[in-house]
Amino acid sequence: MTNVAGGLARVGFRGAVWQGLALVGGKAIVLVTTIVLARLLSPEQYGLVAAALVLMLYIETIADAGVAQALVYLPPSGVAARSALLMSVVLGGTLGLVTFLAAPWIAGLFQLPDVAPLVQVLVIALLATSLGAVPEALLRRDLLFKKLAVAPIVRALVTGALSLALAFAGYGAFSLAAGTAAGAVAYAATCWWLVRRDAPWQIWRVGKDALRANFKFGVPVAGSNLLARLIFDVDYLIIGVVLGAQALGYYTLAFRLPEALIINVFFVLSTVLFPLYTQVQKQPERLREGYLKGVRIQSLYGMTAGVGLAVLAPLIVPLVFGGQWAESVMPLVFLSLYAAARSLGAGANDVYKAIGRPGISIAFSIVRLAVLVPILLVAAQWGITAVACAQMATALLFAAGMQTVAAKVLKIRPKAFLLSILPALACSLAVAAAGSVIFLLPYLGPVPTTASVVVVALAAVYGVLRLGFPRLHDELLHLLRRS
Repeated sequence: MTNVAGGLARVGFRGAVWQGLALVGGKAIVLVTTIVLARLLSPEQYGLVAAALVLMLYIETIADAGVAQALVYLPPSGVAARSALLMSVVLGGTLGLVTFLAAPWIAGLFQLPDVAPLVQVLVIALLATSLGAVPEALLRRDLLFKKLAVAPIVRALVTGALSLALAFAGYGAFSLAAGTAAGAVAYAATCWWLVRRDAPWQIWRVGKDALRANFKFGVPVAGSNLLARLIFDVDYLIIGVVLGAQALGYYTLAFRLPEALIINVFFVLSTVLFPLYTQVQKQPERLREGYLKGVRIQSLYGMTAGVGLAVLAPLIVPLVFGGQWAESVMPLVFLSLYAAARSLGAGANDVYKAIGRPGISIAFSIVRLAVLVPILLVAAQWGITAVACAQMATALLFAAGMQTVAAKVLKIRPKAFLLSILPALACSLAVAAAGSVIFLLPYLGPVPTTASVVVVALAAVYGVLRLGFPRLHDELLHLLRRS
């Protein structure tokens, strides 16, 4: 059983490595683009684009009716893929047309009239997302993560190049919207090119049973994803409406680093873990072992990176983005800790869907949204730092709840789960202690101090793993070599 579980871990780790390489390459480009744009655009312009993107992300989440994840879950067949593509194209086209026509009304509803033209530009991204969902799902279903790794890099290159070119030309907020739309088109085109031999173009060759199966699994998943998106992005809407575009700009920039360095890593791991969990959904012991391994690795990375980023926040913001973004420092501290808290709950939604029970995710999302919205509305009265702090506290509460339910569903003992997150807790405390020690020493300037904190924190994490958790240390090295 151990060898079988180890094989699953190697497949998952290899997939994570390839998706991680794509993430690192893509996000490195995005980070450079963000740094340059932060010095070219005002916080208000940044906030307007953030508001438009959030509105579009809500629509994009349901643009494929959940068929992308249905294709991963359902038995492979050509008719299922063609049926999924037909559903995605019809729904995506309909939503795109409605959104384009309703953009002025949507912008007025949120009291941000300048958002309307940006939303209309981003309709292109919506259409591209609906068209690219099926080929991307086919690649993930077949665990072709190495092949798929090129697509995020292509998207980042196209997005960055066009955004920067238009920003230098003086197009302001439009530059980000146009770059995002072009990047989405490039991503979809790349996915289709990667599956060109197996592309399910013949969407007129569908079957009622296949349509029904896609619909039955996909709609609850799409609903769950929409609720998750509302939860994770409702803070943007509340800040934009209550505090305005400038405050939203500061908050958005503060979110960029934990999003790029931590939260997006969870999304990458999710795309790897979900198809792996589906393959062992009828083998409870393998599923439990695989799930605990996933929790251990995600919490270890998320907690240590989140605490480390929180420690570095006062140094990073002025150094990387410039003095005009000083109001983003404290939100960055709490949003980094929010990302760390989210890592403790990562993986639960994937396993719910993998065992055919996406309704659990929906139930959690409804409760969480009902709790989160009033809390954030109250917190917004005290500014963006209070909103970030509220996000952190709520994420910690619901991470505990989601993992408690996941443990019951998978029949995992509480002690086993606690042991899986113990390395993360120990390493994050070591990072916090290392950062505190460095800041007690004489200030050497932003670059030397930042470098010193990073080096000492990494050394502390390595020491904790090597001495306190030697088995995990050796396992990580083994997986890295085998990948």
